[in-house]
Amino acid sequence: MPRHAPAYFGLALGVAIFLLSLWIVPKHAIGLGANTLFITFLALTAIKLPRLSAPYLKQHAREEDTPAPGIFLIVLIVVIASVISLALALGSGDTPDAVEVTLGVASVLLGWFTVQALGALHYAYEYYQVSDKGEGSVEGGLDFPGAEEPDGVAFLYFSYTIGTSVATSDTKITSNDMRRRVTFHLVFSHLYNTIILAAAVNVMLSLGGGG
Repeated sequence: MPRHAPAYFGLALGVAIFLLSLWIVPKHAIGLGANTLFITFLALTAIKLPRLSAPYLKQHAREEDTPAPGIFLIVLIVVIASVISLALALGSGDTPDAVEVTLGVASVLLGWFTVQALGALHYAYEYYQVSDKGEGSVEGGLDFPGAEEPDGVAFLYFSYTIGTSVATSDTKITSNDMRRRVTFHLVFSHLYNTIILAAAVNVMLSLGGGG
């Protein structure tokens, strides 16, 4: 799979569906485009996950890293657009459009999973940095318990732990550079989780007739 393929394929398909939807169903264009981007990225990441062993990451960490910060900024913009779209759908005076609300909720949730997956791939790169000559080297920054070297699943575990509990669980942080990255991730995850909670409350109130 080409370098950064999940991110670029997801972005390309998302933009294509968004533009097509603007012509066919403009009201759902943001939701359809956002969900296409997130689903494509997550599906392609899941497909390549089994090959992300520790030996592989030592040699190919740079290839598997996401093209940050560009793609992260794009994902953030799409997430914000999805949240605004959902808020507008719920805030309209009429009965909320079920399709629009469903697409909005799905894009907010899938955006959360995408952010955590992006974080996992970048943590893997920061841990197994690759020199310009292509030689693998362990830079560390994280201390995983046990004797096994961390693979792709280990970094997913670390990233999703931050996303769900806003904590680092049993994995220790051993460098200031990694602490800065994790601090940003912690704060961002807390804000994102707050948005999800607020969206869930608004959906229940609107669909239940309380909004």
